[in-house]
Amino acid sequence: MIIFMVAEKPSLALSISQILSNGSLSSRKGFNNVCSVHEWSGKFQSNPSARFRMTSVAGHVFGIDFIPRYNNWDKVDPVREDLLLILVEILN
Repeated sequence: MIIFMVAEKPSLALSISQILSNGSLSSRKGFNNVCSVHEWSGKFQSNPSARFRMTSVAGHVFGIDFIPRYNNWDKVDPVREDLLLILVEILN
């Protein structure tokens, strides 16, 4: 199982990865040479051997968003909703 996460900024992706991996991560440059990909192994829910990958965005993201049902952070409980499995849709 691969868990893929995207942070708002490259520095935030690195900080979160260091915390979640307890410092045992490997990093490589992404295809744009700005956003690195940080990887580590660990447990996720009932899976004892999950592989985690974290990267970030650079610039402004205008064309992707959560589906309307999950688009209001005041009405979505991240503990009760499985936000990692929610698909995003492209907005035109």
